[in-house]
Amino acid sequence: VLDEIDKDLSRQFPHHELFVQDQGHGQQALRRLLQAYSGCHPEVGYCQAMAPLAGALLLHMPELDAFYTMVSLFDTYMRDYFRPGLEAVQVDGQILYGLLKRMYPDVYRHLVKYKVEPLHFMVDWFMCLYVRNLPWPTLLRVWDVYFCEGVKIIFRVAIALLNGILGSSQQRRHLKSFEDTLDCLRNLPASVTEASSLLPAALLLELSAKDFEQEHTKQLKKFNQRKQGRHQMQEAAAAV
Repeated sequence: VLDEIDKDLSRQFPHHELFVQDQGHGQQALRRLLQAYSGCHPEVGYCQAMAPLAGALLLHMPELDAFYTMVSLFDTYMRDYFRPGLEAVQVDGQILYGLLKRMYPDVYRHLVKYKVEPLHFMVDWFMCLYVRNLPWPTLLRVWDVYFCEGVKIIFRVAIALLNGILGSSQQRRHLKSFEDTLDCLRNLPASVTEASSLLPAALLLELSAKDFEQEHTKQLKKFNQRKQGRHQMQEAAAAV
């Protein structure tokens, strides 16, 4: 675990003055945060997605405050994200597509047409809370809502981004393959990441708490059924 943490230190905000120096103050603080969390939570350990989140917190607050904020963030909202198999991320990906299908069916159909699965692009968005994807001013606005209102903003932002990229027929005509679509989703155009347009688009989506709850229940049931089916097939194959 310690070796994996050390490998990731220089990858976090490499051009920021806090982290630019190899083994400097910022990298040492980041190492302490990640080692402390993984040591206190051996059942979770360390996941690469933790490093950019911890780095972003260190840019915003003193080390001790960053540690307690990180613990609260991970334990309250994200612990299941870091478990092997990414099952929680898989479920959230299907929730995202379920909500997208309801809000913007043309966007959903485009993704399905070119076989773009949620895990192809949203793992980085959700597990790193957009640290690697949004400009800093936009990221801070998203995080403000996240800390005040919870995880729904992560889905709202994802839906707003997808609609911003694929919402018009003209935009979809320019992305006529799996590769073109995925490249655009992994390298978000600046036109869709400005806080002044992205946040209103996300917050004004007509999605209620009940909508989220119903979609979560539906997709979790489907996931568990598929998981049980795979398990039964494996048992049958082993018995042959």
